[in-house]
Amino acid sequence: MRRTTPLIAIALLVSVAAASGQAIVAPDDPATLLGLTPAQAIERFGPPGSVFAIRGAEPWQDDVVFDYGGGFSLFLFKDRVWQVRIAEPYARPVLGLVVGSGVERAISALGAPALALGGSYEWVLPGEAWPVRLRGVVDGGRIRELYIYRADF
Repeated sequence: MRRTTPLIAIALLVSVAAASGQAIVAPDDPATLLGLTPAQAIERFGPPGSVFAIRGAEPWQDDVVFDYGGGFSLFLFKDRVWQVRIAEPYARPVLGLVVGSGVERAISALGAPALALGGSYEWVLPGEAWPVRLRGVVDGGRIRELYIYRADF
């Protein structure tokens, strides 16, 4: 009976958060979220609208995703946020650019990318405790998704 009480409370929090329709506001530098525990993420942003797993080719590549909607998601591995996703329709500036900006705007804000891949560009960001990278996924000359992640994973 004790175990159901916390589950009921969590379900109520999720339904209240979903009903409030409040958009999540990421920090200007989402790299500051890397390393958060699940409890810290929930304390800061509330319960996610959905939680799901993404399976990798190898077991160590499996992630749990806290999806807060509105283009904001946190990816967790071993109880720590290792990657932050900012995507459309998120409309606030992140690292000096807005999702949907042209690649030229990203280069103006971040400098030349360290790596150009088919359909994405990657920048090296300053990291305090670990190396940090930013990958911008491009479609039609516009950056549609940003992934800020620990590069040591």
